[in-house]
Amino acid sequence: MKHKWANNLGLKVLSLLVSCLIWLVVTNTNDPESTQVYKNVPITIKNQDTVTNANKTFTVVDGVDKINVYVTARKTVRAALNSGSFTVKADMENYNEALGTVPLEISCEDPRIHQEDIRIIPSSLKINMEDKVEQNFGVAVVTTGKTDKGYELGKTTIVSGDTIRIAGPQSLINIIGKVTISVDITNMNTDSTNFYPIRIEDKNGATLTDSQMSNLELKNSDGVSLQNNSAEVRTEIWKVYNDIPLKVNVSGEVMAGFKVSSITLSPQTINLVASKEGINELGGALTLNDNISVDGLSKSQNYTVDVNDTLSQYDNVRLESDISSAITVYVGIDEVGSKTFQMPISDIIMHNTPDDKKLIFSPADAISVSVKTTDSNENGEINMTLEEITAEIDLKNCEINGSYTLPVEITLPEGYELVNEVTIVVNIEEQDNTTEVEANTED
Repeated sequence: MKHKWANNLGLKVLSLLVSCLIWLVVTNTNDPESTQVYKNVPITIKNQDTVTNANKTFTVVDGVDKINVYVTARKTVRAALNSGSFTVKADMENYNEALGTVPLEISCEDPRIHQEDIRIIPSSLKINMEDKVEQNFGVAVVTTGKTDKGYELGKTTIVSGDTIRIAGPQSLINIIGKVTISVDITNMNTDSTNFYPIRIEDKNGATLTDSQMSNLELKNSDGVSLQNNSAEVRTEIWKVYNDIPLKVNVSGEVMAGFKVSSITLSPQTINLVASKEGINELGGALTLNDNISVDGLSKSQNYTVDVNDTLSQYDNVRLESDISSAITVYVGIDEVGSKTFQMPISDIIMHNTPDDKKLIFSPADAISVSVKTTDSNENGEINMTLEEITAEIDLKNCEINGSYTLPVEITLPEGYELVNEVTIVVNIEEQDNTTEVEANTED
């Protein structure tokens, strides 16, 4: 007797097969299997100490630190994944010295993904293995910005010392050109101490990349690692002190029958930048180191002195920025019984000044008027003052443009006379609209 389930068996098997086929079609239509790429999955390098313990170091060729992962799976599975679903490791213990590579190992946190479902590109890291070397480099502090008004940068000091040790691959150490620390002093008017990042440039002036920096170890001169590749810098801001008097020492003996009648410095004062301790050390004035010798001289002399030669002996004092360091020292030497006065051009009385003309005098600042006493009992003493001298010139013959050498008429107090005649050169030019000649004129 046949069972009912056996009736139409072939038809039932066919129905089952058709059902399975329909299920496969529906599944492949709504949840198809395909390959999807997950980009920029980071690579973790393991067991780096196996390299450093061998006094070696390595760099990843081309700086590769991320890869792309290709996964073949159903749409519903792929939709649940992202780049963070994968872990990629390069174990340095598996370094292949012959190939110079380390194979990459990948895993997925989703258990539905198997190794055969994953493909990675690249499948290994190309490694450049080198000897590890260490070298000392000087560090320079570079400042940017401008201090508050009335202040200037005094000096900067790297607390841990102005040299650092840098350890890393030989090829990377060889290209290091400059090591600097940048400090912004904008609007500063007080001292400060802070940590600043260390900047390393190659010999072409390009800053090392983060990848290159990660292969270097920075230490202070004692070998202590510098945290975050930074160093502590003390920045001193000094005040500008205006109108500091200048002094100079004169030595030696002039020729017999002559004397030093005057010593004039130009400028007579100078602006200095200093710490409080530095300005106190000066004692209110700066005496130039240069010892002016007048030994055997019989006429006046001009000397040029560089004030920086004097300031170099002070640690906390320097010249204000953008000021010339040249100081002119005029030593007036006259015969005994005579004296030379420097009369400003503006004190000369000018007669018959031509209209609409520009006057250019030489010398441009002052004329020298040398006088002597007519009283033999004066013992060479000149008691008169510059204010007692009158100087005049007549410009009546200077109407045509050109250069004229004119006598200067000097009037002296009773008991004195000129050592020599005084002249002045006047250049006559057309007057422009923006220039005015200030002179004591009397027509």
